[in-house]
Amino acid sequence: MAFNPSWPKWIQASIAKHFKAAANAHNYVSLVEELEERTTEFMESPQRIEIRMNGPFVRNASANYYLMDVDVNILIFSHMDDTDDNVYDGIDIAGVMAEAASQSIPVYQLGNLVGDDGSQIACLSMTRDGVKVFHFGEITRQDRLRQFSVDAGYKLEIFL
Repeated sequence: MAFNPSWPKWIQASIAKHFKAAANAHNYVSLVEELEERTTEFMESPQRIEIRMNGPFVRNASANYYLMDVDVNILIFSHMDDTDDNVYDGIDIAGVMAEAASQSIPVYQLGNLVGDDGSQIACLSMTRDGVKVFHFGEITRQDRLRQFSVDAGYKLEIFL
């Protein structure tokens, strides 16, 4: 059986669902790149999350056996006010998103086309590189805007 052209969509939609659920559970303002628009409200939020993915990178390992790799990058913006009350907000958000990244991610047939029935087809599991949290520090001193990121790589095996 051949490559399924819906795999990239199902993987992206499943990753979006997984990380949006984690952000929403903590009332974090978030956006999934390519699926949602950057509204004024989003851009002016003092704490916000952007979720991105690259892939899948697909290899046909043998007949009816596909290996896929996916990279997820979560960019966190944290604006410090004039007090020390929120000095850890950004890293707290990074911790929540890193915890979500450390989990396996079920891949569902999500979408609005024939065949997008919502059933689970596989599960993304973390590569051995694990979850990485990066601290970029203050972008501009006058704005007191800091950035963090959470990066994780996943693998997926499909047997047809």
